[in-house]
Amino acid sequence: VHVWVNCHPLWPGSSWPNDPRHILNRFPEIQTENVNGERITEVGYGMDWGHPLANEWFARVVLDIVSRYDIDGIHFDYIRYTGERWGYNPVSVARFNRRYGRTGKPDPTDPLWKQWRRDQVSAVVRKIYAQATALKPRLKVSGALITWGDGPQTSDDWVNRSAYRAVFQDWQGWLKEGILDMAIPMVYYDESNPSRAAFFRNWATFLKDHQHGRIGVVGIGNYLNSIENTLKQVEFARAPSPAGNRAYGVNFFSYAATTGVGTEEGSRRYDEAFYRALGDYFGAWVPTPPMAWKLAPTAGHLMGAVLDARTLTPVDGATVEVYREGSLVRTLTTDGNGFFAAVHLPAGVYALIARAEGLPARSLGTVWVTAGLGVNLPVLLGEAEAHIVRRIESLAALPDGTPVLLLNKVVAADWLQPDALLQIRDALGEATVAARVDAPTLPLLQGDRAAVLGTLRKQSDGTGVIEQARVHWLGAL
Repeated sequence: VHVWVNCHPLWPGSSWPNDPRHILNRFPEIQTENVNGERITEVGYGMDWGHPLANEWFARVVLDIVSRYDIDGIHFDYIRYTGERWGYNPVSVARFNRRYGRTGKPDPTDPLWKQWRRDQVSAVVRKIYAQATALKPRLKVSGALITWGDGPQTSDDWVNRSAYRAVFQDWQGWLKEGILDMAIPMVYYDESNPSRAAFFRNWATFLKDHQHGRIGVVGIGNYLNSIENTLKQVEFARAPSPAGNRAYGVNFFSYAATTGVGTEEGSRRYDEAFYRALGDYFGAWVPTPPMAWKLAPTAGHLMGAVLDARTLTPVDGATVEVYREGSLVRTLTTDGNGFFAAVHLPAGVYALIARAEGLPARSLGTVWVTAGLGVNLPVLLGEAEAHIVRRIESLAALPDGTPVLLLNKVVAADWLQPDALLQIRDALGEATVAARVDAPTLPLLQGDRAAVLGTLRKQSDGTGVIEQARVHWLGAL
């Protein structure tokens, strides 16, 4: 079971959700807008990946699915923007201007602004991949990916294609980094149109030659084609490229609208001829191609959040350098929530140095990365003004009114209402403490990791409550 997740759209543009719990009613500020300030995209109201709350909310939704259900994979659709004139959420623009010393609205074609939006999409894919596969190491992460127009003729030509240039979906970069296990580009073209048939062949060939050690599957738009032409495209997709490389399979859209004939006024829901043709062509069942990096891993994931030790505020744009045996192996940049991740690091011992403008650097000397697993580290920059609490039991010895900071604690019970007390516990141990959260934030689920900053208040029964608490979600692991 692979769960299809429609990522960007939030609600049709013709109406507004009535449910007060809907994300648009709770946090309408996460919407994207275009350069003119308009908010209804071609798919209605959509999320802006440059807003830190959109990034975190969407990641939490996916991780809730992963942790709650026995699934085999997550499949992203619409993990992108709708075009280069979109992505002008005011918070994202302000973050961009702070990062690069700019003012005003950048031009839609500004190369640095385009790269910024590309980075925001990649950041949420990276966060979900690192966190989700740490929860379930054999989980497969795939995506339905853009191929608009003709396929690239060379590796360097990728940056001129619409996926990279116009909607900021760098799926080639995701394959190279290893934050996408299976690429399913939507190579949906009409075989009866010679130019579109050439588009199909060029994209299929490019995919075969540019899988970067992961799995490429050719998405075929059978809904545009006759059965005969669909099978013709299947044949080409399964054949080796001139360089001798093969795709790992084909994928069809769709099994409802099975051909380009008779579906103009509505989808066919059953088409015996189409199903029989596929059965006759493919014949016997074959196993799913193995993913060696899942079945016999030699690498693990290193992730965390860089936080200001005084306020627990995430540090946006911090640099995290990853060293092994004294050599720099990765340089990471935190997202708007302070999150960073290095996936598929060879198992071993690493050291980190975190740096951010206006704050002292911080070194972590010994970090173990285990094959097939993930390690999640909160990194504090600056000097904490609160008492750092290692074990919850130690709160009993602190006087009333002590500022306290609790790192990497576990949410002991679902926290869904902002006026309820948040219960947290140590990662190892039974003792819990309650916190009254001062500022509205997203819900927390049992098992989530969190950091809490607040003031300890002793109760008449001798227990303590952390008042005026600020909470930072660290992940589902």
